[in-house]
Amino acid sequence: MSIINIGLSGMSAANAGLSVTAHNTANAMTPGYSRQRIGFGAQTSGMGSGAGVGVSSVERMADNYLNQQIYKQKGSWGFNAISSQYMAKTETLLNNDSTSINTGLDRFNAALSEASTNPQDIAYRQTILSQSQSMVQRFNNLSAQLDSQAQQVGGQLNAAVSEANALVASIAEMNDSLRDTGGSGQQMTDLLDARDEAIRQLSSQMDINTNYNDDGTVTITLDQGQPLVSGSQASTLRQTADGGLELQRGQGRFALDDNMGGTIGGLLNYRDGELKELQKELDVMAYSFATQFNEAHSQGYDLNGDQGQAVFGGVDKIDGAAKNLTLLIDDPKQLAFAAKPGEPGNSENLQQLIDLKNAPVAIDTSTLDPAEAEKYKSAIAVLDGKSIYNSYTGMTGDWAIKTAQLEADTSAAKSLVEQAEGERASVSGVNLDEEAANIMTYTQMYQANAQVISTAQQLFDVTLSMFR
Repeated sequence: MSIINIGLSGMSAANAGLSVTAHNTANAMTPGYSRQRIGFGAQTSGMGSGAGVGVSSVERMADNYLNQQIYKQKGSWGFNAISSQYMAKTETLLNNDSTSINTGLDRFNAALSEASTNPQDIAYRQTILSQSQSMVQRFNNLSAQLDSQAQQVGGQLNAAVSEANALVASIAEMNDSLRDTGGSGQQMTDLLDARDEAIRQLSSQMDINTNYNDDGTVTITLDQGQPLVSGSQASTLRQTADGGLELQRGQGRFALDDNMGGTIGGLLNYRDGELKELQKELDVMAYSFATQFNEAHSQGYDLNGDQGQAVFGGVDKIDGAAKNLTLLIDDPKQLAFAAKPGEPGNSENLQQLIDLKNAPVAIDTSTLDPAEAEKYKSAIAVLDGKSIYNSYTGMTGDWAIKTAQLEADTSAAKSLVEQAEGERASVSGVNLDEEAANIMTYTQMYQANAQVISTAQQLFDVTLSMFR
């Protein structure tokens, strides 16, 4: 083979090296990009003599094991991050002076205590009615805030499920494109990167397991074992009528529990666990507050000499008590502070109302509807034997501890994700200094081979001149 052709092969190889290097440099900041490395191989002629150089391969520098470590850590981080976000919001809500039940109880009981010095004073009584209305609003507003948060979680869950379905469908489609080529060839390397990036995004939405197949495809299953992607077949996540999740694959449907991991699992766990239990405990508090006060109030007599009537309404049942709580009286004269009729200065029953601050919650579940008693069983058990004030203090304290733990877990999970991504970057990441050195090397290689061709041309010209 002529020296010129050998030189041309060298120039072509150098040009290919420059193209790969340029591609690496251009994608240095592209998420999920795996740097490429070109391989050269010596060529020989049919007679065994040297015939220049050729490009033997363009290798994608990727390690599937390191990718799988990222997938695992992403799921844990996604779960903790979204849970911590909502827990922190609720902690602020529970402790805010404008919504705190304990702040309202302090002001309500202070108004009752002030009235004990002159129970027939209309101004004191009006203050009590104002604080009673404030208590109603606190329970109503806190319930509305939690309901709004539940809707927000539901909306974010819908978005997360839609995003997960889009990613699953995209991965299946890329599997189909890669299967025919076995995932090899320079033209496939960017598609492999795109698929791995899609899997990384999916892993932050839920816990998944991956298995890379010899035909270039990847099989993805949920951590619970249900199939998400198999070849070009993709399953679909759907929300059921009761807010749960199921996996649809063809005509088959698989019910999923809340242990999904990732952002979706965190949203489900928060909505169906922490938030729902908090709403139940709030309903039990509102129900106990109103029924205890109404019962004690009915033992006294008002300024008109009539026996006390219910002060708070909307608590015929525990379910929705915080949302439905209302104030039934608006006339301060109807507050029954006296133990006997016709004694406006008597404050014996008022003292009973004041003492309710430290009265333990004691709900007779036998008087409840069986279904309601079962639904609120755990919330009643948490509050039973404690005053509402102490119950709320304990609830906010427990919430703060859980929030702090989740924040610590989120920080730890983020560190593990960064560590896993750092390990991947050491193998697959683009080092711009290295690429700059490669540019110089391939440029020199190109120039040297161009010089070979130039030298060959000069020799050819010298040889021709000998026959002129």
